[in-house]
Amino acid sequence: FSAFNPEVIKDVELYKSSVPARFGGRLSSVLIINSREGNKKNITGLAGIGLLTSRLEIEGPLIKDKSSFILGGRTTYANWLLNLLPDQYKNSKASFYDINLNIAHEINKKNTIYLTGYVSRDRFNLNSDTLYGYGNLNISLKWKHVFNNKLNSTVTGGYDRYNYKITSEKLPLSAYKLGFDINQSYFKAHFNYYLSSKHTVEFGLNSIYYL
Repeated sequence: FSAFNPEVIKDVELYKSSVPARFGGRLSSVLIINSREGNKKNITGLAGIGLLTSRLEIEGPLIKDKSSFILGGRTTYANWLLNLLPDQYKNSKASFYDINLNIAHEINKKNTIYLTGYVSRDRFNLNSDTLYGYGNLNISLKWKHVFNNKLNSTVTGGYDRYNYKITSEKLPLSAYKLGFDINQSYFKAHFNYYLSSKHTVEFGLNSIYYL
């Protein structure tokens, strides 16, 4: 399954070499995922039900022509399929879900704010009592400001969390739990100054604090 919900994605951009300096000196590659804004005029949505997964997406205005939201979720129920496998795999389990939320609000023609949230959880085991699980949590607040027709800025602050855990509790004498997590808070400020139709100057700063 794709790690990204295509219902809430606007576009994707991949840098495989010559990564721009604004990405903090990444050496290999950078994948940019831009979420789209919700419908600012009407509430719309879509849903899908499959043999293994289901999905739901809804979007609409919070304040007509000013604010919008888009909410998307996916989940799987693959356990019934695993139960059809040979006996050595009948005790296997697999499940996941993810939820995306994007809120955009246009304060005025020069200022727009965006709130983005993402949470996911995966759990599985393969014919054993050992359960593997991992998850992600991301939240960010972005402010776009236009100073004039030559200078604009994007200021972003956010928090990311990744966690991984293995548990085995069937036999008390050998039961164990093993887990770790990575947490970070970040702040980014990016400015564009248009010298002419052919030249643009970009500058800013980026700070990450690992918890």
